Amino acid sequence: MVRYRGRLDYLLDLHLRDGLGSLRSGVTNLLRMGAYQLFHMGSVPGYAAVSETVDQVQALAGKGLAGMTNGVLRSLGREGADETRFPSFDEDPRGYLTSWGSHPRWLIDRWVDRWGPDEARRLVEFNNTVPGLYLRLMVGGETLASAVSRLAGVGIEARPGPPGSRTVRLEAGTDPLRALGALPSIVQDPAAAWVVAHAGPVEGLEAADLCAAPGGKTMGLWSEGARVVALDRSAPRLQRVAETSRRLRARIPTVVAAAEAVPLRPRDLVLVDAPCTGTGTLSRHPDARWRLEPGDIERMARVQNRILAGAAGAVRPGGLLIYSTCSLEPEENEGRVEEFLREHPGFIVEDGPDSTPDSTKGPPVQALDGAFLRALPQRTGTDGAFAARLRRR
Repeated sequence: MVRYRGRLDYLLDLHLRDGLGSLRSGVTNLLRMGAYQLFHMGSVPGYAAVSETVDQVQALAGKGLAGMTNGVLRSLGREGADETRFPSFDEDPRGYLTSWGSHPRWLIDRWVDRWGPDEARRLVEFNNTVPGLYLRLMVGGETLASAVSRLAGVGIEARPGPPGSRTVRLEAGTDPLRALGALPSIVQDPAAAWVVAHAGPVEGLEAADLCAAPGGKTMGLWSEGARVVALDRSAPRLQRVAETSRRLRARIPTVVAAAEAVPLRPRDLVLVDAPCTGTGTLSRHPDARWRLEPGDIERMARVQNRILAGAAGAVRPGGLLIYSTCSLEPEENEGRVEEFLREHPGFIVEDGPDSTPDSTKGPPVQALDGAFLRALPQRTGTDGAFAARLRRR
């Protein structure tokens, strides 16, 4: 229901004189649920969806609103919810992407201004699909072909993931725990795997992952041969890193510490997978689009600045700092890199490893933009990700 909240709200607003905003939140959510059952749950008869919702609203708010609910849902059921009931994409692309596309208007405005309506539409359509489930291989000698074969041997269908990610995509409906038991691996989207690949060869390097939990990129560095220590300010979240390490028989020290004040001697490689708004993962986390507010971007940028400043001192001279997010917003990505370089002239941006369309080492070319890794869901068919290589002189 959360994925289609924008559509449902638009239709409900057509039948409410004072709009959804005039109702208490409990009633609003019940109306959304009733409309969702009408249009997106074929297993629920229309009369049952209306009747059940009316009963719930009456129990919560009384007979008056129950009668209103009955009238609204019956009208919706008669009129339907096909695309023609929404603003036309050709005439009002922003209205279309907000209502039929089911995204907040402020995000749509940002994306249309940046990429234009057609590419924004591709992103919105991707966000409204159920994301794929990928396993990232954790054994260096395992090929994608052998991994697919091993899974097939226990009755699990899979196929190789995008180039350079060392992932396999599981068929929809696969039990991930069963797949993890059959193959040394972690659940990880290819875009996250590309962030590790963007670091280039890491074998033998002393590395630190400063915002490590839940540990996917930490494990990626370990699987590529780095001697990595995992830090995170949250002890409960860091426990997840320890649990994955035990499952894979990896020896990865964990340290509860804030990235702004790293209690380690400088390392060859430091990864900062910074907290962010996560606008590149709205397919995987559809509820996040409704929780985010415009001010969150600036708020997260301030947090990212503090973390980067702390990370700078954890990089040895000649070492590499990888800054990454799963945001699509320039203020959290290029903007943070530019400010970091102004404040830390001892660092420079460095190009990533060479990559070709069929590369098995680094990210594929469609995810690279100059010196940056920039995975855009509408272009790569994966989660969104950004990464920059910052070399300390």
